[in-house]
Amino acid sequence: MQKIVQTAAQLLFRTKNTDKIPVVSGSNTVNCLFDDIKCGNYRSVFIASGRTIRNKGMLDKLISKLEKSGIKTVIFSDIVPDPTIENVENGLAILKENNCDCIIAAGGGSVLDCAKVIALRATNPSISVRMMSFYLMPCRKSMPIYVIPTTSGTGSEVTYFSIITDSDKKQKLAVLSDQYMPEKIIFDYELLRHVPLTPTVYSGLDALTHSIESYISTYSKTFKRDVASAPAVCKNIFRYLPEAAADPDSKEARLKMAAAAYMAGINFRRAAVGYVHAIAHRLGENYHIPHGCACAAVLPLVLERSLPDAEPRLKELAVKSGIAESAEEFIEKIRTLEKQLGIPEHFEEINKADYPVMIKRIISEASLQGCPKKLSADEIRSILDTLKGRS
Repeated sequence: MQKIVQTAAQLLFRTKNTDKIPVVSGSNTVNCLFDDIKCGNYRSVFIASGRTIRNKGMLDKLISKLEKSGIKTVIFSDIVPDPTIENVENGLAILKENNCDCIIAAGGGSVLDCAKVIALRATNPSISVRMMSFYLMPCRKSMPIYVIPTTSGTGSEVTYFSIITDSDKKQKLAVLSDQYMPEKIIFDYELLRHVPLTPTVYSGLDALTHSIESYISTYSKTFKRDVASAPAVCKNIFRYLPEAAADPDSKEARLKMAAAAYMAGINFRRAAVGYVHAIAHRLGENYHIPHGCACAAVLPLVLERSLPDAEPRLKELAVKSGIAESAEEFIEKIRTLEKQLGIPEHFEEINKADYPVMIKRIISEASLQGCPKKLSADEIRSILDTLKGRS
């Protein structure tokens, strides 16, 4: 199955189109979207945003210019962390009601993922979100979408993935498509600096996980170009994430972290992730543990159990990034960083009664990734036990 997914990704998810997506980074850069919307002759803009962005009026200047030019805007900010199918369908209904012809998505990974799938549903009305979650479901190109990432973590602005939660089944669905790639990506310091400490930390460690898992993936041999920047990504996250956490107004740290998360998205968009994400998704499904926090807590546990199979690539990443001289030292450096940033080691809400379904889903998801070592059910159970801590 891994070979099938790898070959399909190589053939269908090409980089040539995404490499041409314009990226703008700096201060007050969101306002450049006015020219894009105006030149695109769009008449009604659907704006998906986080509640903080809406409540603090961070897009008011852009919205005002659009409205004064006769371009209608409608804001949709009722997007929950781990966005649901209901979020997508509610947003789609508002989009249709207002005859919107393009989308601006401003916020963290949840907002971007939700907006991308709304954009895809808008041009593929007969394909439900559940249907889209089947691998390589053919879809028509989405409605045009412009993205303004704020949390510097998921890399959703440049990945072929969107994670949507099926609330009925308490299951996260992965919508894979290259048909909802954005027209432009905007990194705006004025929005980035308002992200609170906790999401700053969690998102940054999510990006770190993306780079590490993709670099040690067996798919990395096929997608060498995608993962080439992983050492630089890791180096910058180790340097700039603590700085962004300590000084939220550091322009250099915020923009460096935004760039790192973007590059981490490129690292894993075809080389994939692995058991860390497979386990973290289950923690989110069952206990609503924030994704970046779950990834951070799981990362060193999975890396330890992936040795010695993952050792050559993990050591290479450690050395090239200048962080450590061995795989084992690299894992300890990750633990030190996470302790410094306040990542919890245990989650009392984990329930052993949930293990059978969780382990089944973890193994199923990981089977499609290029994991360097196949973990047994007992090894996964031991990770969950460690995360749970003492009863």
